[in-house]
Amino acid sequence: MTNIQFPPTGSGNLTITVVDNNGSATNVLEASQPFTIEAVWTIDTESARVLGGQWELSAYVESFGPGLDAQVGPTRVKALDGSETYSDAIVVPPNTFPDNPAAPSPGVYKVIVVLLLRNNNRVTDVAAIAEGPLVRIG
Repeated sequence: MTNIQFPPTGSGNLTITVVDNNGSATNVLEASQPFTIEAVWTIDTESARVLGGQWELSAYVESFGPGLDAQVGPTRVKALDGSETYSDAIVVPPNTFPDNPAAPSPGVYKVIVVLLLRNNNRVTDVAAIAEGPLVRIG
């Protein structure tokens, strides 16, 4: 769980889970199969009441050794609707990662999820960056 930054008041948190194509939370994935990065975030009652705009949720991976360093899956957009709890999922398509990576690549990646609040087409100071699990793709 990661805290959402609010200036100067407000509070919230973001939790992410990597889910394989069978629907189980995991850190070992098959390159030829899609997987999902699930996100749930909550904000305090007052922030839910006064904030406007839209949430933007995106996921990135960083390779240990040679490999992919990029955004994975689409950026998801969700309107603020006065709720205190939100959830969304980013589906990473099959074959996004190389299968059976050759040495020296271990096929290990760090998952990073970024949650931003955009209002009037401008990024606000309300944001969270969550490091997910290390995942092995093969």
